[in-house]
Amino acid sequence: MSGNASILSRLPFDEKLIYIDGEWTMSQASQTCRVENPDTAETIATVPECNAQDLDHAVKAAYTAFHDGPWVNEYSGAQRRDALLALATAIEESRQDIEELESLNTGKPISDVRVELDDTIDLFRFFAGYADKVEGRHIAAQTNRNLEGYTVKVPVGVVGFINAFNYPICLLAWKVAPALAAGCTVVFKPGPQTPLTTQYFAHLLHKTGKFPRGVFNVVLGGVGVGQALVDHDLVDKIGFTGSVATGKQVIRSTASTRNVRCTSVELGGKSPGVVMPDADLDKTAKLVVSGCMANAGMNCNALTRLWVHRSIYDEFMPRIKAAAEALVLRTPQDGATEMGPLIDKRQYDRVLEYIRIGREEDKAALLTGGQPALGRGYWIQPTVFFNVSPTARIATEEIFGPVLSVLEPFDSLDEVIEIERKN
Repeated sequence: MSGNASILSRLPFDEKLIYIDGEWTMSQASQTCRVENPDTAETIATVPECNAQDLDHAVKAAYTAFHDGPWVNEYSGAQRRDALLALATAIEESRQDIEELESLNTGKPISDVRVELDDTIDLFRFFAGYADKVEGRHIAAQTNRNLEGYTVKVPVGVVGFINAFNYPICLLAWKVAPALAAGCTVVFKPGPQTPLTTQYFAHLLHKTGKFPRGVFNVVLGGVGVGQALVDHDLVDKIGFTGSVATGKQVIRSTASTRNVRCTSVELGGKSPGVVMPDADLDKTAKLVVSGCMANAGMNCNALTRLWVHRSIYDEFMPRIKAAAEALVLRTPQDGATEMGPLIDKRQYDRVLEYIRIGREEDKAALLTGGQPALGRGYWIQPTVFFNVSPTARIATEEIFGPVLSVLEPFDSLDEVIEIERKN
């Protein structure tokens, strides 16, 4: 607990402010959001829940920075490259604080966060390398010798990003680094559960002194401010990571605005796996459990739907059970911890409800888990069902938690492929 208190007490920014137009400013909204530590369910910070006025301020700052500021109109690609490299170095120099803050705010094991910080730093350096290599294409005459063609790549404009809660700082890097390298300006909304490392990132970006005002802006909050960002006429592109249902709404909204705009969405899934008779069963069991339970199952590509050949089914089940029960669940800041808690009570309740559905509605057999863990916060045991129908709800709907469905045994790989093609 002293470590948690330490990082919160030495934050180099005021979490009650928002970063817009190159400065930390008060939100126009009166409402706030509680930020929790999923390990204990304790409130660790209170941040503004931005309203339409805050969003409009941020978008107009990004719009002005793009059309009238130096980032696009004066900075060379080499200058943008150097700015991104400086930002990568700033992240690297502050990585211990960021890692502690990310682990505290998300409940991720600190060992996982360290890997994600490596990726974050590498991503900014990688895309920095593209900033001075934006090239077009010459198209030679095809049917008319008097005509020549060429393409020129230009930044799309103001980009609005809506981030998910499961990889706050790493997904930020995937979104923001290429946008800034291309010369775009950004309005960024983190997941409402996990705003703190986004605010820390804004502090570091400002501290470099290499990014003109309005190039990067942050708004905080939930669905309301996210929808306002999607609907704003001055936003040229939307990038969204989240659920399939919300992603569909984002696509519908961006298609119905005055200016139909480019939209990129990264959504959920229900990824299958197949275990064949020639597999190393001990090794495979560990890989399957890791593929499902990593990040407490809160991955869009989590391996949550498993096919096992009939000839090894009974032999494989004890190995899956042992691998799941061997996962270490401890305080996220403990270096030995292998799986953390769910992100919040809503997700915790959702996963427990799906476990109930698996038992009572789908009539699936429970191999292990299925209960809350550690007696605090939003912890749930790694859970494995077996003999699950391929059409069961737990086998076809994204749970976003540490729940694996081992389907009924199969005999033919062709049979599995045909079912999965229709899934």
